Formats: sequence, structure tokens, C-alpha cells
Amino acid sequence: MPRDTRSSPADVFVGRDVELDAVARALRDSPAVVLVEGEAGVGKTRLVRELLGHRAVAGRTVLLGRCQPLRAPLPYGPVVDALRHLREVVGTGSLPPITGALHPLLPELASLLPEPLPGVDAGSERHRVFRAVRELLAVPGRAVLVLEDVHWADEGTHELLRFLACPPREVSLVLTCRREDFLPPTHLADLVLRLTPLNAGHVRELACALLRVPDVPEDVAAELHRRTAGIPFAVEEVLREVRDGAVDLDSLRPGPPDRVHVPVLLRDTMADHLARLGPAVTRVVQAAAVLDVPAAEDVLTAVADLPVREAADALVKALRTGVLHEVSPGRYAMRHPLARQAAYAPLPGPRRRSLHERAAAALVALPDPPLVQLAHHHRRAGNPAAWVGSTAAASEHAALVGDTALAVQLLEDALADPDLPRAAKDSFAVRLGKLALQSVVRDHTVRRLREVLADRGMSRTARGEVRLNLGILLINQVGSTAAGRAEIERAVPDLSRRPALAARGMAALSLPCFGPGPVAEHLRWLDEAERVVAGSRDAELVAAVRANRVSTLMQIADPSAWDMVAALPAHAGSVRVRRQLTRTYHNLADAATWTGHYDRALEFLDRGRHMVADSDVPYLSLLSDGTRLRLNAATGRWDGLEDDARRFVEQAGDMAFLAVDAWLALGWLALDRGDATAAARWFGTALAVAPDNVPAVVSAMAGRAAAHLRRGEPAAACHEAERAVARVRRKDNWVWAAEVAWPLVRAHVRAGRVAEAAAFTDGFAEGIAGRDAPLAAAGLELCRGELADTPEEAAHRFHAAARRFAVLPRPHAAAVADELSARHCDRAGDRATAADRVAAAISAYRDLGLAHDVRRGERAWRAYRGGVRPGRRGYGQALSPREREVAALVGRGLTNREIAEALFLSRRTVDNHVAHAMRKLGIASRTALRGVGQSSTANASTSTSTSGSNR
Repeated sequence: MPRDTRSSPADVFVGRDVELDAVARALRDSPAVVLVEGEAGVGKTRLVRELLGHRAVAGRTVLLGRCQPLRAPLPYGPVVDALRHLREVVGTGSLPPITGALHPLLPELASLLPEPLPGVDAGSERHRVFRAVRELLAVPGRAVLVLEDVHWADEGTHELLRFLACPPREVSLVLTCRREDFLPPTHLADLVLRLTPLNAGHVRELACALLRVPDVPEDVAAELHRRTAGIPFAVEEVLREVRDGAVDLDSLRPGPPDRVHVPVLLRDTMADHLARLGPAVTRVVQAAAVLDVPAAEDVLTAVADLPVREAADALVKALRTGVLHEVSPGRYAMRHPLARQAAYAPLPGPRRRSLHERAAAALVALPDPPLVQLAHHHRRAGNPAAWVGSTAAASEHAALVGDTALAVQLLEDALADPDLPRAAKDSFAVRLGKLALQSVVRDHTVRRLREVLADRGMSRTARGEVRLNLGILLINQVGSTAAGRAEIERAVPDLSRRPALAARGMAALSLPCFGPGPVAEHLRWLDEAERVVAGSRDAELVAAVRANRVSTLMQIADPSAWDMVAALPAHAGSVRVRRQLTRTYHNLADAATWTGHYDRALEFLDRGRHMVADSDVPYLSLLSDGTRLRLNAATGRWDGLEDDARRFVEQAGDMAFLAVDAWLALGWLALDRGDATAAARWFGTALAVAPDNVPAVVSAMAGRAAAHLRRGEPAAACHEAERAVARVRRKDNWVWAAEVAWPLVRAHVRAGRVAEAAAFTDGFAEGIAGRDAPLAAAGLELCRGELADTPEEAAHRFHAAARRFAVLPRPHAAAVADELSARHCDRAGDRATAADRVAAAISAYRDLGLAHDVRRGERAWRAYRGGVRPGRRGYGQALSPREREVAALVGRGLTNREIAEALFLSRRTVDNHVAHAMRKLGIASRTALRGVGQSSTANASTSTSTSGSNR
């Protein structure tokens, strides 16, 4: 039986004891994140209300926020609303300095917050706000943050919640949402609770509690369950009539098949209930239904068009009967969206228009009119001019405050409306395309832009601009390169009167990494774009074309790219130019990673990271993170890489093609660790999500070919590698064959196709001649080692490859090349060199945590050295020979990078030697080590001189 049989539905709790206990258990282990899912009316709010009175929450500070369907453009609004409740808890001067970042969001706490922090770029500010929220949540100690209806939350709030998925130590999060309206990130929750409708027994129990009777007839309970589908809210609404004596309980007995769907039944129930409450209450409730968001009493009064006193009495009556409830102090709304529908749907058209007109008039009179709601009410009132104006203003304001997702949604909704005026349709479509380029795009945005382009009434120039933006969107964020290029190519002629926009389109077609055509075709587009912008005063346009020129040169490893990189400005004169400069550095990082300039790629990523926040283009951050994953996989930075890659895939969401770098990183990591099966799977996923990204496709095919070789399948490896090389040939950019060259040659050799392997190697060498592509150069050495006529030449080639890979650094590839060189040294009879080279490979494998490879190398080393187990000689607190060598070079003023190049070591290995030397010598600075190194150099020089004179 229910715990309480009082008559108010809000006091009845039935059929949820198991779910309540599960949430309570989760909250006992703070911190915890609990996600409560369920359809409208299923009882999520009721469960949360019961939870807040549970002993598991006793003594905790409860912060409650609720998302609204017609939200204002206030980022993180529901979380901010919840934090306002901390005024009574927070003491003056007790908050961490970082919480000063919350001044713009929490003016109510201004007297309690530390001084505002100095301004930073938008992205850094967003991260700072996230950290500040987390710190503020930790202030009250044991606390529970409850956010209801997160399916209505904005994108910014969703990002903040992902950040808070690891809440402060004593803080727990409870979120409710409708799964049918929102796909929640369930992997971030400690408990995901899916509420289902009540079964027939629980409906019967709920009926007993609501009617305050010991039992109800079984057939009545069964019919009630059938009519309401077990939705608690629907049960309550149906039984309200019975409780109020309006109908007899027998009316719920089974009769003829019920043709009325539950919402219609609730509508009829609501209409009857309002009829009994009287016309004044009905008008107030209808006003609340029209407003659709919690509203103040004066707004309800104005919309209901009642005298103040009569409206106040009606509001009290509506509250007492449970038709309305007080959501927050002084704000009133319907009890549930279903209740709102039940009151709104029966309104005749003229009555609805009149109510929306009064709603718009009441809201526009407020000191800070809610633009989103105004646009909604003007539309429903049939006022197209005011609707268009309010929508434009609301969208502009939302974009201005950083809520790009809302700005896009407003424009999409307007463009979907068949009554949108012609002129507004053109301007809204152009604006939507521009905004979409600055946000994380969703499939529905692309569909809406395509629908707009199908409208033959659109002006030629507007159509061209929309096509241009859609094309760039399809390439950059959707991964549909062919479709994107087609849209841009169609846009260019339509933009004949807008040469600057046409030049943007040409520049977008110039990047070689996208599209099937040869590099020469991309360069022609680039030349034409530069011709059009010559002498232009549009700084952003000039920056965009310049960005694509230097990016293109870097993608084809043209040495002249470095001169353009050196000429890039350190600062931008405007946010738009800064956005182009940010894009430049991200493109450069991606291109440098493909060509093997790993240190420079890191520099570009760091520069881009400092700029991306101001540019406020979320997908650029994703591109940066993806490139870093691929870079970490190549350079042996494997700690946490798998988890980072999987999180990145989740973060990419609908933009699956942006996750290609994560899948490639997982593939190469699995392959280097010896799991060919998993590697093939990840590479297959990479091919599926980004089939038009040429270097990514070639890399994935190269990985699959290498996986086939690991499994002893040379024919399959040949097939896969040849597919990759075909892409390279069509593109005529041989530097992208760096990863596939050796798998192809090795597969051909194993298949007995040596002549083909040699012909490919010659073509590869010719294709990268004159190019600054260190990864391709290392790959070429592997190919030549595979084809060498003698063991001595093979050993030399593989060792040369190892040295090139070590400089990049690509430690696993360097170790493999050293191991191969050792085998050929052994075949040539030079077992001492073989032992040294396999020892170098063992050291690299050990650093990478590859135990199996270490054991294989040790077996080979013992064979080369007659059975002695390899290992590092212990030097205690004395410097090893290599550490002395590195210290000496530090003494000569070389940087770690220069030392790595001089000694053919990886940068990370040099970093380790420097750190070990400083620790052994008991010094804390590089300056001190430089002094030691200079002394060591001098001593070595003296020793050499003395030895020479003695001889």
C-alpha cells in the first residue's frame, strides 16, 4: 500500500519503492551522477520530490534547477538558477578566486563572489566558468544538484553537465529527462534509472490512495489502466473528476471500445474541471497554458484580461485545486506539459490568437522582454512582421551571448513555417548558413538548408551564399566531401555579383585533402581565388585565402610553406580574422602530422589552442583534439590514449567523420601493441566514417594492409595497400603514401611480386623528391631495405630508417626498423652490431610497455651475444655515458630538440636523460646543468689532449 493516503496527488507515492531505494543507494556513495529517464507524466518529478525527503539526502544542501521548453538565451540557465540558492550558504570571503568568473551569470551573489577575473578569450572563459561552477558546488560540502527536464537544456548546459560528470567529492547530481526528446550521455552516469508506466496493480493502488478508499473494483482498475496506459499523471487527471464528485466510479467500468487517446481524454477532463472552477479560473489557466513558461502574477493577469483582484482570487483557487502550481517564488505554471496541452488544445482559433496577442503585449512591456517567447506569441497571434522581427532579434541576441544552438534552432523553426514571408526566408536562410559554420552542426540543420535551396523563389545571390555555406558545412563538419564540393561549385556562378564570396568558395575547393581530383586541380582553384581577392580590403577574406594557400603547401610538403608559416601574423585585428588564423594553425597541425613534422605539429596545435576560444568555432576544437590523438599514437604518448579516443568519439556525436582521427589512433595503437584483429576493426570504422578524407583513408588502408601482414595474409595485404596507392596516384600527392609504402612493398615481396615492389619504390622516391616530408623519407628507407640485394645494404637501409623515425619521433617504427636492421646485421655476420641495434629496439619497446616485443628482442639479443640476457648497466648515482653525452651538449647550449637530432634520439628520450642527470647531480635548473656540461666538455677535451701527447 502507499506510504500516505492523503488526498493530494502530490502526497501519494506508489509503485516506485525499488527505484527510490536504488537512487538513495547511489547517493550514499558521493560523488554520484544519477540519470532518471522516462516519458512525460511517468513520475520523474514525483520520484525526485520523494528523494529529497529521504534520509539519504538528509543534512545535504539541495540545489534545484529546471529547464524550460521556451528557454531564454542564457547559457547554463538551469544550473545558474540552482546556484542562486547558495546565497544562504556561502560566506563572504570564503570562495575560491576562480568563482569570480561567475559575476556575469550570478549578479545576485556579486557581494559574495571574489573580484571578477580579467578577460580572456571565449573558449578559455567557458572553461573557466565550468571550473568556477564546480568550485562553487563544492562550497556547501555535502550537496545534491537536481536538474529537471534536461532534454530542454541548451548545448552549453549539456557541455557543462559533461564537465560535471566528475562532481566535487561530496556533491551528487540527479538529472531527469525524457529519452524520446533527448539522447542522454548514459555512459557518464553512475546510475541510469528508466521509469516505466505503472502496472495494473500499482494503478489500482494509486486509485485507492487518490480516492481514499480501501479498494476499487478490479474491472474498474483494469479499465483505468487501459485508458491511461499506466501513466501516473493521466491516472490522476482521470480520477480527479471522481474525487470531486463530478462523475461516478462506475463510469470507469469497461464499456464499448474506447476510441479516445489519452491526451484527448485528459483534454476533456481538463475542460470539465475548468468548467466547474468557473470562468475566472479558466481564463487564468488558459493564460498559463498560452504562456507555456512559469509567469509572474501580473503577466497572467494581463493575458487573462481580468481585474487584478479577480485574477488574484482565481490564481489562488487554481493553486489550491492543483491545476496550477508555484514553480519558484512568484512564478506559476501548469502542473505538467500534458496539463498544458489539455488546457490549450480546446481553445478556438480566435480565442488563441487573442490570448497570444495579449501575451506578446504583456511580455514586450517587461524591462527585459524575452525575445524567444515574443517571437512565439507573435507567430501564434498571426502578426508576421512582428514575428519576423522578434525572431531575427532573438537569434542575433542568442548568438551574441554564445547560445549558437538556440540561434540556429530559432531560424530553423522559422524556415520550416510555410507562412514565413519571402524576404525573410532569404535572409533567415543566409543567416542560418553562417551560424551553422560557427556551431556544431546537426543533421536537421543540413536538411533545413537543403529544403530552402529547393525553393525556386529564392534570389540567385541568396541561393549562392546558402549553397556556399552548406558546401563548407558538408565538407568541414559532415564529412560529405563530394556533396560539399558539388554545392560550392554550383554556388560560385550564382555569386558573380559577390566576388568576395565567390573567392571563399574557390578557396574552399583548394584543399587537397578533400575530393578525388589531383593536386593540380586544387591549385587552379587557389590561383583563381587569389586573383579575385587581389587588392581586396576584406581582411577576413584575404586571411581565408592565405590560410588555404599555406595549408595546401603544407599538405603537399612544399618547402616554401615554411616561409609562409614564418610570415603568419602573431595577432589578428578582429575576431573574424582570428578565426581564419585559428583555422590556419589547425590545418597546419593536421598537415604536419601527416608529413612527419611532429614537433612543429605540436607547436601549431598549441598556437591554435590559444586562439580557438576567441574564434568560438566548436568544431575547430574537435579537429585539434583529433589531430593530437593521432599525433600521440604516432609519437608513443600512449598513456590514457584509449580512454581519450573513446571520449572523443562520444564528443564528436553526430559529426562522426570528425572521429576519424580517434579511430585511426585506436587502430595504430592496437596494431603496434600486436592486436591485428582489433586494429583492422578500428581502421574499418575510420574508412566508414570519413570515406572522402584522402590522407585518413590512405592511413586506414595502410593499417589494414599491415594487419593482414601480421596475420600472414600477403595477398589481402597487397589488395588493401594497392587500393590506398590508387588514391594517392589519383591525388598525385605521394607524401601521403608514407604509411602504406612499406606494407605494400613487403606484401609484394612476400607474394613474389618483387618487380612491382621495385617499380612502386622508384615511383614513390620520384614522387617525394624535393618534398619536405620526413615520414615519407623514413618510409622510403624501409622500402629500400626490403628490396636490398645484400644483408649489408638491408641493415644499412633499415638502420637509416630507424634513425629517421627516432628524430620524428616515431619510437615504435624506429624500434621495428632497428630490429630488422639487427636481423640483417646477423645475416651479414656482424653479430655485435646486431646486438647493439636489437638492444636499442628492446629499450624502445620497454619504454612503450610492449612486453611481448621485449621478450622477442631479448631472445634475439641472447642469440647474437651467446646467451647473456640484455639489460641496462647500472650506474648508481653516477652519470651513464649517454647522460654525460647529453649533459655535454646541454653545456654547449643545445636545446633538447637539437640534441635529439644530433644523437638520433627521440625528444622524449632526451627529456628523460636530462631529468635523470639533474636528479643524480642534485641540481634543479637547466642553467646549473649547463655549467656541469661545460665542465665535462672541458675535462674531456683536456683528457684527449693529454692522451695524445703521451702517445
